[in-house]
Amino acid sequence: MSSFLKPERRPVRRLDETVARRIAAGEVIDRPASVLRELLDNAIDSGASSIDVKWDAGGMERITVSDDGCGLTPEDLELCWLPHTTSKIQTVEDLDHLTSLGFRGEALASIASCSRLTILSSTGDAGLAHVLEVDNGRASSLKKSSGPRGTRLSVENLFHEIPARRRFLKLPSAESGMCRKTFDEKALAFPQLAFRLWIDGKLKLDLPAQTRQERLARLWPSPWDQPGQIREFSGSSPGARWDVWAILPPHHRGDRKGIHLWANGRPLQEYSFVQAVCHAFEGWLPGGAYPYAVVFLTIDPALVDFNIHPAKREARFRTGEQLHRALVDTLREGLRSSKTPAPLFADTRPEPLKELLWPQQPIAKSPEILRGRARLPSLSHWDPGSTLNEPQNGFRLPPSLSPPALPKETEETLPAYPFRYLGQILGVFLVVELEEDVYLIDQHAAHERLLYDELRNSAQKKQALLIPRRIALEKETADSLLARKEEWEALGIGLRRRGETEVELTSLPQNVADRESLVVEFLCSSLQSPEDLQKELYASISCRSAVMDGDPLDPEAARELVNRTLHLENARCPHGRPLWVKLTRKELFEKIGRLV
Repeated sequence: MSSFLKPERRPVRRLDETVARRIAAGEVIDRPASVLRELLDNAIDSGASSIDVKWDAGGMERITVSDDGCGLTPEDLELCWLPHTTSKIQTVEDLDHLTSLGFRGEALASIASCSRLTILSSTGDAGLAHVLEVDNGRASSLKKSSGPRGTRLSVENLFHEIPARRRFLKLPSAESGMCRKTFDEKALAFPQLAFRLWIDGKLKLDLPAQTRQERLARLWPSPWDQPGQIREFSGSSPGARWDVWAILPPHHRGDRKGIHLWANGRPLQEYSFVQAVCHAFEGWLPGGAYPYAVVFLTIDPALVDFNIHPAKREARFRTGEQLHRALVDTLREGLRSSKTPAPLFADTRPEPLKELLWPQQPIAKSPEILRGRARLPSLSHWDPGSTLNEPQNGFRLPPSLSPPALPKETEETLPAYPFRYLGQILGVFLVVELEEDVYLIDQHAAHERLLYDELRNSAQKKQALLIPRRIALEKETADSLLARKEEWEALGIGLRRRGETEVELTSLPQNVADRESLVVEFLCSSLQSPEDLQKELYASISCRSAVMDGDPLDPEAARELVNRTLHLENARCPHGRPLWVKLTRKELFEKIGRLV
């Protein structure tokens, strides 16, 4: 203990080259999965069409990767295991045009310094091959051998001479799991290549060259083996293109682990792109639910730097913000144009409803009974006298206790659906009969969606504040807000600087002019993009303004709410919850044992 409290002074010395190499190797090679990643990168870069992978005891005893690529000449073999030797680049400028997975010249040198490395390679010249062995940084002489065109690299006894590093490896089963994850990531990125995998002597996978979706279904069978639920979305921006495979709502998981990203064939841990996918699915999935999605990005090498992380798991993008917004737009547009399968609720106007429209019976403008909002005890009322969507006398709230108005319609009235409104149950569900289906419509979620759409559709109109409001902010927050001043102006929110830490609010969107404090609250607490902040703001306003659980509705108001809800393109509330549950006649009869 005393030696830690009073360290002994020691002179500075140059490390032995072998020791220095083994320490440096830890930056690239920390476990068997790291070895496998580097060997697979080299095999793919060689132009191989088929790659065989084997490991034993989680890769701690042996990892072997064989390919049918271009092979190595004897001169290549003598140099390839030395530090900073590579065929991928020659100058710093080459990094701006890099298309290969490997490029630093550190991988084989790091592996060779902490294991027994054997390389057998042939360029295909009459079956002649050469073999080189490197034992923990000590190379044997090059020998002639025979073999097919390509390269086989075998790594044995990883960290055998570095016990300090070997003791921190996990159990073979855990290390094998990490190797399998690395294998899957490479096989998914290059479905045009054939892969075979042996683990502890047993053939586990035999993957032919195939499509991306076929490869997903083979490697991640659950939930990616449901072709009818998977959609491909593609988009591009200057210097970049992306292909996204996603499982449509309502399928989801409770964390972000179902979202994966590859850039130029490299799996990356890039939170901003994960966040972009999550943003795109907002409104399609409920809060706390995250999608399944895989993003394959192809980008101009000049726009990305993969040289910031030894394991190449992170990258720096020059146009990251632009890519983020474009990816969100691609996914949102794709989701809007996709018909999402949903067994318990409809996500768009159901096809049968479109055929049943009665255009000759337009509904009237929003009645006065839909002004304001009451918070009353939860109650139900039944309307047994209801007929097909026709106005009638019935329960009506006093004006002071009536629910809020639905958004004003355009000059064109909505055609009426021939539904039968039966009443309100549990203080929140409107019960509707339409042909042979029964709909239970959540009055709060439906009203919230209608209000939200109205706010979004009229966002361009703005109103100047008679007395501008000053907002005290952190300098960083103020700078961030004002850097996007033009974007805020486009949404009707006027901002101007007043000192380093103050911003003045000069105008608001006309439809939220009476919500000044709420807008200020959002501006102060969020550094989201204007579009995302607008969405969150309008979702909050519409949620607070919509009829609530326990608000009784006049039958006339309920019928109008139902009719307008059935016309929605996206039958989910702004937070992603479904607006209704549909029960068919067949389902109801089966539940009570009746023959349909």
